[in-house]
Amino acid sequence: MRESQHKMILDILSTGQRVTVRQLATKPVYSMYGGKRLSELKERGIKIKDHWVDLENGKRIKEYFLPKSEINKLKRGKKK
Repeated sequence: MRESQHKMILDILSTGQRVTVRQLATKPVYSMYGGKRLSELKERGIKIKDHWVDLENGKRIKEYFLPKSEINKLKRGKKK
């Protein structure tokens, strides 16, 4: 299951989308361990970036994304 979640997360991020751990707990990933999966991908050398987002209710959450250079690198790797 872990590997398929890694693939789903990378597929989402490689389209330029930004995600939160909360979003990873819903369709299509359904991972209650989204933060762990992101950490595992970082440990593999994927350059996942993050930044804080202020919500309307005053809370802050982290949003994760891939820089364009990393998206291009991943796309080149898939063509091989």
